[in-house]
Amino acid sequence: MTELPEYLQRLRRAQEERTRKGGKAPEHPQAGGPPSYTPPEQDTIRWARKLAGRTEIRSIRGLSGARFAVLVRLQSATGAQFLSLDGLPSREVLRERVKPGATVGEEVLGAYEVKGGRPVTIEIEAGQVVLKIGPPRPGGGPAPISPEQMLRKAASEAEHRAKERGRGEGGRRGR
Repeated sequence: MTELPEYLQRLRRAQEERTRKGGKAPEHPQAGGPPSYTPPEQDTIRWARKLAGRTEIRSIRGLSGARFAVLVRLQSATGAQFLSLDGLPSREVLRERVKPGATVGEEVLGAYEVKGGRPVTIEIEAGQVVLKIGPPRPGGGPAPISPEQMLRKAASEAEHRAKERGRGEGGRRGR
């Protein structure tokens, strides 16, 4: 049995039922809300939304910590179509996922390298799946900073703060 009070247990059950019926997911992380994504993962979601156009992405699965992501158009048993963004851990898993005939009722719309922020082109050559990683998307997020640059930036910021604070004046201590 959980350590949560009864009212929180009922609240969680009600929110889970609402999400199963097509409602919005709760926003608060304590109440089982959507996970917070890193900047590269957020960029992947932006890429998928841009590729999807007007169609809503209904599910995002396994994106946290994934190396690659695939945008897939699924067809439900009722015939309705919706989009899903799936995170994949490696290049081999991506190849298996996009193989022709691997799944029924799915159409792969595109693939994306999460960590590098680059779209992946999928081609079938002589029965083999070939993945070609494209150039980084413009505005795909901040460029990575080397550790040396981080240390220099931190040192210069500390020096600037020390100059602004002054020696012995304006500080909270010694008043």
